[in-house]
Amino acid sequence: MDTRGPHRLGESAVVVGASMAGLCAARVLSDHFRQVTVVDHDALSDDVRWRPRVPQGRHPHLLLQAGSRLLEGWFPGILDELYAAGATEFDFCGDFYRYRYGGPLVRPPTGMVGPVMSRPLLEATVRGHVAALPGVTLRGGSSAKGVVTGDAGARIVGVRMSDGSALDCDLLVDATGRQARSLGWLKRMGYAEPPTSVVTVDTHYTSRTYRREEQPGRDWKAAAVIGDPDSRRLAFALPWEGDRWVVGLVGINGEVPPTDEADRLSFARSLGSPVVADLMAASRPLDEPTSYRFVANQRRHVERMRRFPLGWLLIGDAVCCLDPIHGQGMSTAAQQAATLGRVLDESRALDRHFSRRYFRTVAHPVAAAWSVAVGGDFVYAGTTGRKPTGTDLLNRYMTRVTVAAQHDAAVCVRFGEVSGLIRRPEWLLTPAFVLRVLRHARRPGESAPRTETTGVV
Repeated sequence: MDTRGPHRLGESAVVVGASMAGLCAARVLSDHFRQVTVVDHDALSDDVRWRPRVPQGRHPHLLLQAGSRLLEGWFPGILDELYAAGATEFDFCGDFYRYRYGGPLVRPPTGMVGPVMSRPLLEATVRGHVAALPGVTLRGGSSAKGVVTGDAGARIVGVRMSDGSALDCDLLVDATGRQARSLGWLKRMGYAEPPTSVVTVDTHYTSRTYRREEQPGRDWKAAAVIGDPDSRRLAFALPWEGDRWVVGLVGINGEVPPTDEADRLSFARSLGSPVVADLMAASRPLDEPTSYRFVANQRRHVERMRRFPLGWLLIGDAVCCLDPIHGQGMSTAAQQAATLGRVLDESRALDRHFSRRYFRTVAHPVAAAWSVAVGGDFVYAGTTGRKPTGTDLLNRYMTRVTVAAQHDAAVCVRFGEVSGLIRRPEWLLTPAFVLRVLRHARRPGESAPRTETTGVV
C-alpha cells in the first residue's frame, strides 16, 4: 500500500538540478507525484566524488542544526549513516571553537548536535536515499534546454532536453542555482524576472586539506577565527571523513588569501587566535590549495511576482544565494524544501493559489537567513548594495551579543540557535535577552565574569 503522502497533486514532477535543494525538493515531491525525475548535467554516481559544477564543494561546509533535523526527518537513520561513513558528531556550541572580537566564545554542551563532513559525502548519501524512493528517478549527464507549455503559454507541461526528447510534467522545480536557468526560458515567453536584491561582498576562499591526527591540548572539533572587521580576514578548520581537516582561509572586499603554504600560515597567524595556524603547522597537507570566489549575495523576491506560468517554481540558490562564510546555504535550501512540502500538503491543485502560497511562504525562511548574512557582510568596509534599515545599529548590538557570548553560556546558546537557523533573529531581541547581553557584554578584549548557566532567557 502506498503511504508516502496524504494525496496526489499530479502524475509527474521534474526537478532541474541535483543540488541539495533539488534533492530535498525531490523528497517532498515524492509524497505528491507518482513520478519525480531529477535531471542534472553532472553524472550522478553512487561514489563520493566532487561534482564539476559545484566548485565550492571543495571548501568548508557546515550543515546547520535546522538542516540536519530536516534530513533526519525525511530520511530516518541518515545521520547515523553519515557517522558510519566518517562524519564527525559535532555540538554546534560545545565542540566549536569560535573566536571573534578579542576572545573565544564559551562552549557549553547543547542539544544542537549534527554531522560535519565534506559536501560530496553529504550529497552522495542524500542522493542515495532519494534514488531509493519509489517513483523517483535520477537522470545524470542530462541537460534541460527549455520548457513545453500549454494553455497558450500559461502553464508548464514539460521540459525539453538537450538530446531532443521531452519530459512531461505537472510541476517543474528549478534548482539550478543562482543563475536560475528557467528564467531565461520564461523570458523568451514574455515573462519578467522577479525583483532582485543584490549585496556585493567580494569573498575569496583558499582551502586545503590536511591529515587529521590526535594532538594534545585540543578540546574542540572545529574552529572559526574571525579577524577584526578592518582586517577582512577569517579562517575555518572543519573535520572531514578520512581523518582530514579542511582549512579555509577567507579574504573579503580586497583581501585575497595566498596559496603558498608559508604565506597561508602567516595569513592565519595574523588573526587574533593562533588555533587554526597551529593546526596547519602541526598537520601534513594532502593536496594543493583550491580557490573560490563569491561576488554577491542575491535574493529573488518571488513573493512579489505578479505574472508567472503555472506548474513552475524556484528553490534553493535560485531564490536566495548567500555568502558562504555564514554557512547557511544547504540548511536554507532544506528549509525551502520543507516549506514546499507544507504547501503541497495543504493544497488540492497546482493552481495559482498554490504557486502564490509557496512564493509567499518560502520568503519567510529566506528573509531570516538574508538578514543574518547581509547584515553580517555590512560589517566589512566595501560591501555595497541596499542596506536593510537598522543594519548599523543591529551590527553594533551583535558585537555586544558576541562579546557577551564569550562570558555567558545562555547567550552563547541563544546565539547558536539563531546562527543554526532553529530560531529566528528576533529571539536575540527579547527584553530579557537584551538585558542579559548588556549585563555581560564588555568592549572587545575586556574581561567579564563567566556564567555557565544555560537557562532560558
